[in-house]
Amino acid sequence: VDSRSIVVIAIYYIQLKRKEYLYRQMAKKLLLLLLVVISVSLRYDGTSLAMAMTTTVSKSGTSSSSTAASILSNKKVVVVGGGPVGLYFAALLLQSDPSVKIEILEKETKSSSSKNAFGLGVGPRMKHRLQDVPGLYEKAISVSSTVGGGLNIPLVSRFDLVENMRNFLLEHYNDSCCRVTLGEGCASANFDTKTITTDKGREIQYDLLLGADGVNSQIRRFLTTDNNNNMGEQHYTENVYWKALQLPKQTTIEKESFLPIQHPSITGGRVLPKAPEGHFVLLYWKGEQHDRDNNPIGIQTVDDWKRILKEGMQEKKKKKASFVRKFIGLDKGKDSSTDKEFVYDEELLQDFVESRSKHSHHLQLERYDYPEGSVALIGDSAHSFNSALGQGCATALECTHMLVEKCLLLPSEDTTLEDALSKYSELATKESHAMTDISLVTYGIKGGFNLMTFKAMPLVLFNMLRGKSLIKRMMDITVPYSTIAKENRRLLKICRKQFEKERKPFVSKD
Repeated sequence: VDSRSIVVIAIYYIQLKRKEYLYRQMAKKLLLLLLVVISVSLRYDGTSLAMAMTTTVSKSGTSSSSTAASILSNKKVVVVGGGPVGLYFAALLLQSDPSVKIEILEKETKSSSSKNAFGLGVGPRMKHRLQDVPGLYEKAISVSSTVGGGLNIPLVSRFDLVENMRNFLLEHYNDSCCRVTLGEGCASANFDTKTITTDKGREIQYDLLLGADGVNSQIRRFLTTDNNNNMGEQHYTENVYWKALQLPKQTTIEKESFLPIQHPSITGGRVLPKAPEGHFVLLYWKGEQHDRDNNPIGIQTVDDWKRILKEGMQEKKKKKASFVRKFIGLDKGKDSSTDKEFVYDEELLQDFVESRSKHSHHLQLERYDYPEGSVALIGDSAHSFNSALGQGCATALECTHMLVEKCLLLPSEDTTLEDALSKYSELATKESHAMTDISLVTYGIKGGFNLMTFKAMPLVLFNMLRGKSLIKRMMDITVPYSTIAKENRRLLKICRKQFEKERKPFVSKD
């Protein structure tokens, strides 16, 4: 081998080594870039890095991993209101950051909340959010029935839903991690010192206070009245009253019945299934039909209600169901083909007659947070609307998911609890305001052939023809409420005008 060949071989060898070095460097850079992308995605994808690093919590309330970190790590959260929304918040937050200490205060007791409790339909959106916590959906509907009439969704009484969700928390966490106190409410709050005082005189310090205590929220009242904090509250009641009656097992009504009740003394009603047996009867009437005794005019006794319900279920006395409402999907189910008669629990019926009738509320706030006092509102405390579309609880869970998502961000100079609450409020108000507006569609589709029907029907048909039926879009969990409201903005505009004619300012009875 001559010297020239040796030089060529040496140069070739050097080039190979250089390429190998460059390949190694390139691989290192690609690996580093991949790690950066993964860490950023874990931080902002809604589950946060804390969720990825946390292991399953044992019954003792401790975790086998100490790497979990979020804005609320090792902090105290007080939730006022032990309904589905407050319980969902606790379950969702604790599965991601078990170092948080949560106390839930519920002023009602088990016995006082069970009489004539009405049912909730667990539709696709509510189901989707409950499934955020493994096992919670199955536990929540473990005592439920299925609504027939083409709906085919689980129906669970509010009492059973709350009981099951509460038991889920008790099975997974002890009192040192999550404490649920029944029969104790919030009497006062000091947002400067971040303390509340219960109606039993107990003083509790908090790092985050959640108002989940319903449409007549004490926490919201403390924020707006006692502290002159402008939340931009718009609170009205619709010109409709309603009551719900629980029935025992019936002999002439099928288990999954979804039957209408029609009578001149009331606007209407529905028979709904109840688990494990029996039914609910939901009855509603307009303000001009309302008497001061919390019942419709001319209906004051148990016998009066028995007569109304018996006549309301007789086929020959029924008016034809609204074609318009059935056409767009608001009146699912079929009319009964034979006469029916109810069997009653006399004690529950007497309680029903004496109970206060309820309003449908229409509540909107400009914001759901008070960052200076580390306070946020969720559920009906923040937004409320009529239940015709069955989206009340689904909307509440969706917005609560947004709150937990923001609270699970890693703490930093640019991310504080106050920032998280503000971001939650910004996102949640957009979606809940949209759903509150969508609920007004019932003012345009009241049934029968009237002026509102002639105004609304062409707009309903237009969206159906372009494949964007309002009811079908509501069932699609991938479509935000804000998108549905935008698609139906012309329809909702004329519905809002009618609502503004009929609404009444809310007057607190406290």
